[in-house]
Amino acid sequence: MANPRTVRIVRRGLPWLLGWFAFQALLAFGGRLVARWKNDGDESSTSIRRVFTHNGLELRPTNPALSRVRLDVAMAGAEIDLTAIPQPETGVDLTVHAMMAAVAVRVPADWRVWWQFRGVGGIGTDGAVQRTEDEHAADLRVHAAVVFGGIGIEGPRG
Repeated sequence: MANPRTVRIVRRGLPWLLGWFAFQALLAFGGRLVARWKNDGDESSTSIRRVFTHNGLELRPTNPALSRVRLDVAMAGAEIDLTAIPQPETGVDLTVHAMMAAVAVRVPADWRVWWQFRGVGGIGTDGAVQRTEDEHAADLRVHAAVVFGGIGIEGPRG
């Protein structure tokens, strides 16, 4: 026989727990709908946009003329590997809007990176990345608005 106090706690907590799971399911479903509407480009495009929630993304652009990548992420993780493209003439703009999400960006060793960060969270490097203060001289320009998340910029593996 179950303890009456335990039964009472479970009865009170169960609606809250079910509500939380329903809320998460609604967010995931809504994120997929928005993604179908907003996602643009593929790994061979010059401009790529991805929207996703509750999931992970691995993106490895291959077009040497890549100019822009935009990520809108919520409760998710993303990895962008830019090591397959040569150093761009005018640079690549990466715009990240993240809520409770993490984004890892891998760049070639000789790229210069500039970033602007707003929000609660952080942005950092592994020490192998060349940071520049000149936005126009950068090979990668990161514009980030983050709430409870972070962005890591790292050099090539190996």
